[in-house]
Amino acid sequence: MLVTGATGTLGRDVVAVLKERGHEVRGLSRSRPGYAHADLLTGEGLAEALDGIDVVVHAATDGRKDVAATAKLIEALEAAGKPQLVFVSIVGVDRIPLGYYRDKVTIEGMVAAYGGTSLRASQFHDLVLTLAKALTKLPLIGFYPAFDVRPVEVHDVAVRLAEIVEGELPAQPGDFSGPQRRSTRALWQAYLTHTGKRRLLVPIRLPGRIFRALRDGAGTGPGGGIGTWEEFLVRKL
Repeated sequence: MLVTGATGTLGRDVVAVLKERGHEVRGLSRSRPGYAHADLLTGEGLAEALDGIDVVVHAATDGRKDVAATAKLIEALEAAGKPQLVFVSIVGVDRIPLGYYRDKVTIEGMVAAYGGTSLRASQFHDLVLTLAKALTKLPLIGFYPAFDVRPVEVHDVAVRLAEIVEGELPAQPGDFSGPQRRSTRALWQAYLTHTGKRRLLVPIRLPGRIFRALRDGAGTGPGGGIGTWEEFLVRKL
């Protein structure tokens, strides 16, 4: 099995989980020692990296370059005998009008045309923690009262991906998110409580299609994960 983005937040866990389940795994990186080396944008090294591979978990992301990188990957997969392809997308990409999300929808279409599978996961706890650390640099923290989220533990997503490649789930497994639907206020308050910081939480209301979609729960997903935000904070901080 080959994992793209193997040095990233999700990729590291995917590699570890697959190895724990007895699979031979090759991690892909542009230059990191100990990994297969290839450039997804140019295609250089992909043929060698895919040699003998029957499954690819595509967890690499590089902003607005993702469509071009995935096109190169699929081109290489076609030449390598069409290994199974599983792509990691994001819950709500078809409902939240962001350019990055539109690219994800495009990639999902490319993966489907190839015959692969896309798993949409909600935002990771790691991203929420990064936002919390940034917000608490200010004396006030704004939160959108109608905006609920369902962040997910990266390890849970890695396990779900392993279940997909092992054939334990349907070809199109649906959305996957954390076990608790939480308001942004609750997330920030839990972080403040855990760190002992004191900040004033201020409700704000924001216009626009993006915030309407978030208000309508476009980024929450149905659940399925196990790890909670509070458990993540205990482990990380």
